Amino acid sequence: MNNETPKSASKEPNKFLLDFGPLLAFFVAFQYFKRSNPDEAMVWAAGVLAVLAAIALSYSWLKHRYLSPILILSTSLVVFFAGLTFFTGDKKFLFMKPTIVNAFFGVGVIGGVFFKKNVIKLMMGEAIELPDVKWNTLAIRWGLFFFAMAILNEIIWRNFSEDFWVKFKVFGFLPLTLIFTLIQLPFIQKHGSLKGA
Repeated sequence: MNNETPKSASKEPNKFLLDFGPLLAFFVAFQYFKRSNPDEAMVWAAGVLAVLAAIALSYSWLKHRYLSPILILSTSLVVFFAGLTFFTGDKKFLFMKPTIVNAFFGVGVIGGVFFKKNVIKLMMGEAIELPDVKWNTLAIRWGLFFFAMAILNEIIWRNFSEDFWVKFKVFGFLPLTLIFTLIQLPFIQKHGSLKGA
């Protein structure tokens, strides 16, 4: 019987590889296919992304017998949009995936505040202590960040090259998210605390 908790599962050394391996493979595949067939490089790389994302999700389930709802949702969206791109040959599905996903998260996070279901508190409540009103402020900040990322993706894919978009998707979105997260630390420390800190 597997007695591993979700928290311990998240500390596996290979978690980074499972989370970001498919995206890195997408980048490598795009660079590889671009050399021989630049027009179809993203389509084939999307197929690689869809397959590896599904494999990573399956491995996580077999390894831990647990999948977080966020992981299931995010992987399902990746497989859906990357699969559409591969089977239809229409790159717009993959280009617009970050826009749609970030807009969806933005609506969900800010909407949760109004419906008394603070998504950010549900995700971070085990690590952070804050008054409810400050949780709402933090959630609205995250919601606005998601909307900003959706707008940024639209600007990039509509005005820059495929190669630039792929590089930014793999190496741009994550650093921006980490920077935004760090920017929130003074707010958290002023109005609450990190549990265990």
